[in-house]
Amino acid sequence: MDLRPVTDPLKSFLYVAGGWACLALAMLGVVLPLLPTTPFVLLASWCFYRGSPRIHAWLHRSQWFGPTLDDWHHYRGIRRGLKHRAILVVVAVVAVSLLYSSLPWWLRYVFLAAVAAGLYTIWTVPTLPDDAPRAPRTLAE
Repeated sequence: MDLRPVTDPLKSFLYVAGGWACLALAMLGVVLPLLPTTPFVLLASWCFYRGSPRIHAWLHRSQWFGPTLDDWHHYRGIRRGLKHRAILVVVAVVAVSLLYSSLPWWLRYVFLAAVAAGLYTIWTVPTLPDDAPRAPRTLAE
């Protein structure tokens, strides 16, 4: 499979559009407990790499996503503090959502099962110690 950036303008446009869509979903995932953030950021990075090396470089240089993308690229893991904050936010948002929702009891259990699957996914991603050396920048500053 060829993973180089594409040269066809239509394909490039589609990859860039997909990258922005993934980045939008990642931003929604920050506040919605069932929508994961990191997989969408990784997918956005891949789409941007194929469609626009300039936007790909911008994403990797970004203050919000750059360090996490560099850690993933270099170590294939996320830092312990980030993992714990993600789990804490998911649990807090789910607890508040269930407390103020009017869902039937059976739908609450379905919701909790989906959240449990998401938390399991977060928990099983390899963990880096917070004091691990910063990954080298994958793209020039």
